[in-house]
Amino acid sequence: MKSKLQQDLASICPSVTIETLWDHDTDIHPDIRKDCDGMDDEDPADWQCWRSEVKASAIVNGEVITGSDYLGGTWERAGDYPWQSNPEISGYEASMTVSALEDLLAAIDDPELTEEISAAITHIHSLE
Repeated sequence: MKSKLQQDLASICPSVTIETLWDHDTDIHPDIRKDCDGMDDEDPADWQCWRSEVKASAIVNGEVITGSDYLGGTWERAGDYPWQSNPEISGYEASMTVSALEDLLAAIDDPELTEEISAAITHIHSLE
């Protein structure tokens, strides 16, 4: 599921796919973990810890090039799907998307793609 920002960027930067991936964050402090196990069999009133990744990918010369940014420790109610309940990653989506795009930009040498990515970054900054 694409967030509103990702949908907007698709028209500005059509050669790059931007997505958010979520998985359970198991790298949390043991004192927190014992109270909030973070797995799918929990009571819906309990909390789960998630890790999000914003990934920007493009195909350059037949090779997939990717830039990413990660955020751990995003807490959601058990049974919620963070890609639905928290698509803006608790307000960090824009900055994480810029970081992922900058990471991708550093790994490519394609003037047209560079222009698209730069336009996407400029667009995100204009929203702030």
